[in-house]
Amino acid sequence: MGPYIDEDFADLIKQETEYEWDDLKKGLPGYPAAVLIEIMAELGLYVNKQLAQEIAKRDDAVFYLRKLLQDGKHWRNNYYGDGWSPFHSIHILALIKNKESFELLLDIIRYHEDDLDDWVTEEVASLLVAFGEDFIEPIKKFTMDETLETFVRSAATSALVALGKKFPEHQNDIKLHLKTLLKSTQDGIFAGLVADDLASFHDPSVMPDIHRAFEDGMIDDPFVKEDDIEEVINGVFSEMDKEDFKRNTKDPLDHFSRENIECLHLVKYEEEDDGFEGDSDIDNNFEAEVISSLKKKEKIGRNEPCPCGSGKKYKKCCMGKEKS
Repeated sequence: MGPYIDEDFADLIKQETEYEWDDLKKGLPGYPAAVLIEIMAELGLYVNKQLAQEIAKRDDAVFYLRKLLQDGKHWRNNYYGDGWSPFHSIHILALIKNKESFELLLDIIRYHEDDLDDWVTEEVASLLVAFGEDFIEPIKKFTMDETLETFVRSAATSALVALGKKFPEHQNDIKLHLKTLLKSTQDGIFAGLVADDLASFHDPSVMPDIHRAFEDGMIDDPFVKEDDIEEVINGVFSEMDKEDFKRNTKDPLDHFSRENIECLHLVKYEEEDDGFEGDSDIDNNFEAEVISSLKKKEKIGRNEPCPCGSGKKYKKCCMGKEKS
């Protein structure tokens, strides 16, 4: 049995906020959604699983989350909570998993793409996947919108790939949809990302459609080569495909784990808070490597892991953002 990990991270809440978790948690079951969400905003980064789940239980949670997300001041890192509450909110929407929360999530990723920044490529696919197979059709409809930013659409197609692998009975229909996108989109960079998504099924039958897209000039991205797509189909990058699937099917509740909150603290505050000490088994050398990989840019192959630390292929992460 491993060492005990305090998933409520009462110590961090006491250290970094004005709250005492042991006092706060006693009242949580009786608080209405509006109060719980206000507490979430005031806690900033340090929101744990118990609070997130309490918010998700409230019937009117989406109403109050919408109010928060539509209030621009909550997106600012100079407002109380350092701008963390919108990022917590989108993960709570994925815990609620109903039509209302799904539509609000789509609105946020559609209209707040710049505010979400790296969270689009690193988190959005898993949030969409969390809604399950009943939401495949609405996600497909979302990907058809040519007005969406390239990497927002790509996050949605990545979600479809993960759903197709998780629910194989939908796989053929999803592949057919991706082929339709490949033929119809006017976004050449998006077309290259769709080709990569198709290839990740390792199904040689999709290659003629991809070959035709290259021939017809539908794929207009110098970083996506037909030979590379063939290698993906043939399983050359199968380990990375497995990592993609693991990342894109993770539980949205993991966002509120002690391990994740400590890592986010490290990335966000390490320069101004060198004295922070966490309980996770992360030694100082590893912490330094994580921070370095998140900050530095280096020459890297397009199918290799992105140096930002997301775990995604470079061409599906920072390479595209640097070009756009």
